[in-house]
Amino acid sequence: MTRSTFRVLFYANGSKEKNGTVPIMGRVTINGTMAQFSCKRSIAKELWDAKGNRAKARV
Repeated sequence: MTRSTFRVLFYANGSKEKNGTVPIMGRVTINGTMAQFSCKRSIAKELWDAKGNRAKARV
């Protein structure tokens, strides 16, 4: 039996910035085969944590 790999990554697409908001995109990789998709959500650019690939908490 071969070993499989599975990864999920969420990121903010900074190249499509509009009025300070960016769309949230997703990427799924299975055994090196990649598929990208839009989450149909937007977030303010300053609320996205690029290092952690997630939204920052609002305070």
